[in-house]
Amino acid sequence: MEIHLKDNCRIITPLSPKLTDRETERLSEELINCYEDRTALDMSYVQDCTIDFIDEIRQHKGISLFNINSDVFAILTSMNLDKTLNLFVSEMDFLNDKHRLINRQFSIV
Repeated sequence: MEIHLKDNCRIITPLSPKLTDRETERLSEELINCYEDRTALDMSYVQDCTIDFIDEIRQHKGISLFNINSDVFAILTSMNLDKTLNLFVSEMDFLNDKHRLINRQFSIV
């Protein structure tokens, strides 16, 4: 897991392709320490996640995600988390607080 500060924002990058319960536990510890910073998860390495990750991310209102894999995006939107989380396409969009993915109509075919 990589953590770096950029423009008064904390960006956490999980390096595991699957966010398991162990990875989620480590991520949770980092998120607890991020109250004063604007925080985002760079999901560029993540290809899959477990229900532990989904439950954990629900508890952190205001967290942002970007570089989201299409499979993970499908999970997030099917569980209506796209309405409570801040989803962005890229890191630049997150840093500039522009082009947020909101009110997306999504259906699984």
